[in-house]
Amino acid sequence: MPIRLPFLLLTIAGLLLGGCSTLLSGPDASPKPVRRLVFVTVTPTPTLALSEGSRAAPVSPIPTPVPAPYFAAANELGKVMVLQYHRIAYPEQRFQRSPANFRADLQRLYNEGYYPVNFIDLVDGLPNVPAGKRPVVITFDDSDISQFTVRDPGIIDGDSGVGILMNFHYEHPTDWPARATFFILGNDTNDYRSIFGQPKWVKAKLHFLVEQGMEIGSHTVNHTDLSTVTAERIHWELAVSKQVLESLVSGYTVRSLAAPYGGFPFKADFLQSGEWGDLTYRYDANAAAWGGPSPSPFDPAFDPYRVPRIEVSSLWLDYWLTYFQQNPDEYYISDGDPNRITAPTPPAIAAEQSD
Repeated sequence: MPIRLPFLLLTIAGLLLGGCSTLLSGPDASPKPVRRLVFVTVTPTPTLALSEGSRAAPVSPIPTPVPAPYFAAANELGKVMVLQYHRIAYPEQRFQRSPANFRADLQRLYNEGYYPVNFIDLVDGLPNVPAGKRPVVITFDDSDISQFTVRDPGIIDGDSGVGILMNFHYEHPTDWPARATFFILGNDTNDYRSIFGQPKWVKAKLHFLVEQGMEIGSHTVNHTDLSTVTAERIHWELAVSKQVLESLVSGYTVRSLAAPYGGFPFKADFLQSGEWGDLTYRYDANAAAWGGPSPSPFDPAFDPYRVPRIEVSSLWLDYWLTYFQQNPDEYYISDGDPNRITAPTPPAIAAEQSD
């Protein structure tokens, strides 16, 4: 079902032609919440509305009550899948997921108890995942037009990534919030052609994502492999990308990035902060381009600047979903309490308790 932009959006076309104003990076991110560790013994700006008035208006997600057995199975030291998409279009091929398969991905994740969160939520410690749910992060690289396509005079293509995400959210408003992270190429030439491919809709699209609760992050300006360039070029790519995105969405702070090609600079500190000219930047996390499921944010092995991802294909998504069906004790399952970390009792402690 397509989604319609109200007529108000047409009035911003003139604003989209303006240049970027200098905007320094936002304040440091809030510290990760402090939780107490609890072991448990377990048994094995513009708004969008749907067209034709055929669906209810968006509502705030309300965690669904979870039966008691789910609490016993909580494991907040388990792994989390961070899924990596690129284009949403036909035909199915590498770096291109078909609309039909993307819909099927969401349906399967929903059926198996997963719950979407933004990438930065993982880094912040997953504080808002309802009890019994398995968090999953959906990310998109490259800001391709197929991820977010608008048909004049303001209808979101129902086969684009955002159209599919939003319609799925409207079908399941209380237990599938509109959450996803878009790592965007930030063109600095004032036409923004690389940002979802439609210059006149750039601001409307970015505002919509943020207002719905989704996340926008940096993918550099020119999709540059940061492992192959100078320190000056790295600082330019990361500072200008952040400045462009934040100037397009007033008041928003870009906190995360995905280094293209998974290329890590020769100094890891470059991903965290730096400056170029009058611009400064700070990022709190970086998504890698490969690596499988991520450790829990409470696992000592978790590195916010090297968070692994799973490149989505029918082969690899099915592999990991099937793996965690067969090994449910290895996945992160929330206890619903942001003030504690619940995990199965380690065998050594269980042995001591039984003595």
